[in-house]
Amino acid sequence: MQEISSIEKAKVLRGLSRADLAELGEIAYEQKFERRDCLFKRGEEAKTFYIATRGLFALTVDVRLFEGYAEMALEEKGPLDAFGWSSLVEPRLSIYSTYCIEDGAVVAFPRKPLEALMMSNRRMGEEFQHNLNELIGARVRNLQEHWLEEISQSTARVKELSHSELTHHWAEAMTERATPRPHPLNRWIRRHTHLGA
Repeated sequence: MQEISSIEKAKVLRGLSRADLAELGEIAYEQKFERRDCLFKRGEEAKTFYIATRGLFALTVDVRLFEGYAEMALEEKGPLDAFGWSSLVEPRLSIYSTYCIEDGAVVAFPRKPLEALMMSNRRMGEEFQHNLNELIGARVRNLQEHWLEEISQSTARVKELSHSELTHHWAEAMTERATPRPHPLNRWIRRHTHLGA
């Protein structure tokens, strides 16, 4: 059993009564983490839902950079933020890896007892699910903004590169009075023009 008054103002618990919070406390437990600790890895079975009480946590994904991969943080979670909701959504696999980046603590809710509680208390379950849907929607909007910004920057880089490279290519061809060959960059641009749509 975990006293959860420290997280009662978390958005995911909005609208729940004192009695609801007491029931949640019956299945919750506290976990503490140190900087660089990994809570879970992308692709692992998601077994726990978390609400941070202190510290800072980073949600990361692997991205391909040149010949290798690097881990990039997409979101940071601090006190009263919820994460690990993949445990409550099929296929129940973590879509991010999560690391502690400042010593911190969470209130943890094991998936099976949490689901059983939500089924036994349907009103609480509906309220919790409504709040969870809002969190998921906010993440989708956040990722969409990241994606659109990245596409915008990538398009600007391609335009800048294509202008300088193609200008050089055609100038060289005109100097040699030869018919210029299509620049390989053109093929890349044609393949990726849909990204700006």
